[in-house]
Amino acid sequence: MRNPFKYGGIVTGPFFANRDEELETLKREIMNLNRVFLVSPRRLGKTCLLHNLMERLDPAAHASAYIDLNAFPDLRALAGAVASLPTNALESSTDKLLKRLAEFKRLRPKISLGPGGEVSAGLELAVEEKDAIGALIEGLARAEALAARKKKNLTIIIDEFSDIEKYNGGTVEKALRAETQKHQHISYIFAGSETSVMLSMVQDKHRAFYKMGRIMELAPIKPETYETFIHGWFEQGGYAISLECVRNIIRLGQGVTYNVQRLCHTAWETAVESKTIDDALIETLPLTIVKQDAPHYESLWRTITPGQKVLLIALAQDPDTPPFSKTFQLRHHIGPASSINASLSSLVKKGVLIKKGPKAAYQFSDLFFPFWIAAIAKAH
Repeated sequence: MRNPFKYGGIVTGPFFANRDEELETLKREIMNLNRVFLVSPRRLGKTCLLHNLMERLDPAAHASAYIDLNAFPDLRALAGAVASLPTNALESSTDKLLKRLAEFKRLRPKISLGPGGEVSAGLELAVEEKDAIGALIEGLARAEALAARKKKNLTIIIDEFSDIEKYNGGTVEKALRAETQKHQHISYIFAGSETSVMLSMVQDKHRAFYKMGRIMELAPIKPETYETFIHGWFEQGGYAISLECVRNIIRLGQGVTYNVQRLCHTAWETAVESKTIDDALIETLPLTIVKQDAPHYESLWRTITPGQKVLLIALAQDPDTPPFSKTFQLRHHIGPASSINASLSSLVKKGVLIKKGPKAAYQFSDLFFPFWIAAIAKAH
């Protein structure tokens, strides 16, 4: 039996950890043609949730198009995607699809053949960069018109929407608001991982998307639900593991989907011969993972200044003491506060740390990095 605990990519079907409640909530929202701002910290499975949502829709009655802003470096590329992907979702006939794509004024069709001879069609900007916003809006307007003509509802999902500011910021937001608020056949899910940016979009009255739709915050999977999912797969694979050990894995992973899935994956591989997973084995899992990821951590470590390294070692050894406290500074011979603040700000910008909560608590963005730091600190 293959290892059922998948991580690091799109996970669907029986390997997708149970989020039935969230899927049903999103399904009701899009059936009502609403707009949802899905806010999720990284590694909680947001993108997997969205792909599983699309799989659960009846394609005969409801089309869907997924757009990941990470894939489009500039507004020209995004305009082509926003125009072509919804059109592809709504039009199944290749001949009709090509005809629809040829109707665009600011975009020209781009046809390619797959290895099996299958035709794929897209659009690229046929005008200057300054007209890219116009092309973007034309694409959305034509998607609405085609959905109405087909008498078919359409859901457009824009993932990593918190990065929209990279495309001429507020100008693009205003243009999107002006067009999408008119649509009667399209629902939208705007999903993003930068919580503060996403919330500001919807809650700041000076922003274009102010109160435009519902905010849905993705929380960690409920422990009791996750326990059943994890324990069930281990049992199916013939592994002996208690529910308490499963809970310990979830706690070790801090309830973050990526972390828990990776810990379970590693436990499965580690115990593939003995078929027994106990607390002693669970304690070894983080070090097993950091050995696998050592090249990445070594490369990252080389980009960090000596002062920042001292601070990270202190945070890895003493995660519960506030870094600005006298206790922390005296215990680790680090300071002054201004130097700590500068290092923390730089490490947040690099994505090594994340700042959480009003009390300025800092956490490692990668759960396993502090285990690697602690190991090298101990070795030296």
